Amino acid sequence: MRKQVLFFLLLGAFFLPAGCSKNESPVTETAQAAAGEPEAPASFVYPLRTGMWLYTIDNDTGNQTDITKAVESIPFGEKLQLIAAEPRKATNPYDSRVYDYSRVKRDTGSEGLIFANQLTAAGALAVVSDEKANLYRSAKNIDASDYILSRGIVLGVFPETEKDGFIRIEAYDPGIQTYRRNLFIKTSAISHNDMDVQASILLQTAGTLDPDKEKNRRAALLDSALHDYPGSIFADDIRALTSAGSALPVREMEAWFTVIDDDVNVRESPSVSSQVLTRLAHAAEVYAVEETVDEYDADGQTARWYHIVQPAEGWVFGAWLEDSGLDQ
Repeated sequence: MRKQVLFFLLLGAFFLPAGCSKNESPVTETAQAAAGEPEAPASFVYPLRTGMWLYTIDNDTGNQTDITKAVESIPFGEKLQLIAAEPRKATNPYDSRVYDYSRVKRDTGSEGLIFANQLTAAGALAVVSDEKANLYRSAKNIDASDYILSRGIVLGVFPETEKDGFIRIEAYDPGIQTYRRNLFIKTSAISHNDMDVQASILLQTAGTLDPDKEKNRRAALLDSALHDYPGSIFADDIRALTSAGSALPVREMEAWFTVIDDDVNVRESPSVSSQVLTRLAHAAEVYAVEETVDEYDADGQTARWYHIVQPAEGWVFGAWLEDSGLDQ
């Protein structure tokens, strides 16, 4: 009998969680989170915008006065391995300000620093498929915010938060140069398809290039988007911007229109995937000088595109405009 008792005592000691005494209960991950302990850092992060760089520091002393040096560009949406959990403070030479940098590693083996606030630790990337997608402060219809994201904006999504048709996101809105974090979007307004995500990344990257000075690179990006992702939801938009279809047939006209929706996009070219330059408020009066000869489909509507010059210059989809009746 004594041998049996001794056996079970030894067996219990063997399976006692490491670091716990017999009088302590093991602390679960849930209990740790409730106690306010920091979560483990994400293994990977994604840049949320174009024009990002990898930095290094010569003679690194660990001080925030150390000066960073840009060494190579980082493509928008590239998956990067996060090396250090805590951001590294350092000084940027272009404005002499101290910023938080994350230490990352690329698939190429390059390792360095990147602006921490321009990354997302989301589990995956998605892209806005609606012309305008509302953002919500929680996963409830009643918690709609004043913020929207335009079609084609790539965002980080957190699959573990998906509930009742909503999912938490992080995104960079290039139209107003603002980050959106800790907000929710309806899953019906986005696409998780990698083909759509990658096509939009190429489109956005091409949209930042000067069509005259960087014509060859721009054409190469659009050509890659068209041939590598022909089945994406942006295929028609890509064709409209390629050299074969960049010049949509337009005709001159003059007319005043009234904006009949909220936050209407003014785009760089007549395409729902072109860059958003600004947005127009409901009831704004706009002056158009050109229209496309043909009608096009966007967001379930069919209309012409209009080239406006007041109160801003760019292209507006005609479904969001109506004749104001004002004299020319």
